[in-house]
Amino acid sequence: MERPKITRTEWAELQVEELLSIPFVSEFVFRSPKHNDPDEKEVIDHLVIHGDKCILLSQKAQEEPDKRTAERNDLWVLKNMQNALKPIRGVIRNPDDRPKWCEHPRRGRVEFDSIPSIIHGIALAETWRPVDLSSAAAELPLEYMGVPLTYLSINDFLNLAVQLRTVPELLEYLSARRTLPEASLRRLGDEWTLYEFYLLNGSSFIGCTGHEDAGQKSLASADAVAEALERNAEHRCYSGLLEYVADCLAVRDPDYAQGLNEHLLALFDPDGERKNYILLQEILVDMRLRERAELGRAFHSVSERVSGQGDGLSFQASHIDGKDRVFLFVAARNRSKAEISEAIHTLTGAAMAHFEKGSCLVIVDRDGKHYDLALTRPDYQPTADDESAGRKYFGNLRMRSVDVSVL
Repeated sequence: MERPKITRTEWAELQVEELLSIPFVSEFVFRSPKHNDPDEKEVIDHLVIHGDKCILLSQKAQEEPDKRTAERNDLWVLKNMQNALKPIRGVIRNPDDRPKWCEHPRRGRVEFDSIPSIIHGIALAETWRPVDLSSAAAELPLEYMGVPLTYLSINDFLNLAVQLRTVPELLEYLSARRTLPEASLRRLGDEWTLYEFYLLNGSSFIGCTGHEDAGQKSLASADAVAEALERNAEHRCYSGLLEYVADCLAVRDPDYAQGLNEHLLALFDPDGERKNYILLQEILVDMRLRERAELGRAFHSVSERVSGQGDGLSFQASHIDGKDRVFLFVAARNRSKAEISEAIHTLTGAAMAHFEKGSCLVIVDRDGKHYDLALTRPDYQPTADDESAGRKYFGNLRMRSVDVSVL
């Protein structure tokens, strides 16, 4: 591999941003937010925003990781993990000391009057060998000013992000992980052993006494672990459909206005002033993996029904218990935008009325080439016609319930 022309630390930060931007969605991942102090100064390496809260990430990468002995690697990690923690503590201590900003690859310059409420700090260091941090326990606390702190290798953290896919799922894992003995919380490397136990044990570390115990129990249940990993891979596949839809939202179809009347055009943000698409992304981001996977599965099913047809329209509604929103998935082939819009208008009100939900998010697969999304107005109230349509279009459909509480 050709050596990057920037430092390896800068290159690693770019790689982390790119990888996190897929499951967590780019619009909510910020690399190198800064403030003027009076000179431009980086505040933290990465900021991952989820709703009105955020996760702080600080990382240290080695310039020549393959040239250090095991002993020198341990010393480097111990020193640099403490260095990675310093900016995290600084932001936690002074989240509102001055305005901050970030140059985002898609959103442009984003201003932060203050850092959102910090719910976790994660310090990362590059190592390809397990490293015991216990000798620096006094310098590496497990929380700071009430904010939980986690120490991981860069590789282990990225594996967790790729496997768990969602911020809620990542936070649940990190929270469950804190029930392990302190020795495990200060050990970098071999995180996969813990992750396998977590899957095997129903998204919990209850009964686990550490890495060795997790490894032994996973080995003793190798078939069950393999089944759990295969099941999780399927969840990631279907979750990936909605991740792709969320990513596509960032780029507007240059021909989006074609075939739309003035009323429909008025529902879109003006060109150059797009911001409402982020509201749609937030809905897709604010889910656990199983929730996103099951919705992705429903969307895939709808698309499959019309994939081999030259002409057709199919739909399906899904909702998550405890949440006041119904999801309407529509797939259309060789139908005009006007026809699709009319169908959406009817089906949206019908779904809200039938499932007694306060809002509806619509995702349309149009000809297998375009995705259209729409969200009902917050003040919309279903009418008598909607209730009648709900009985007609959803009253006699077969329902399926799925437990999405665990991986």
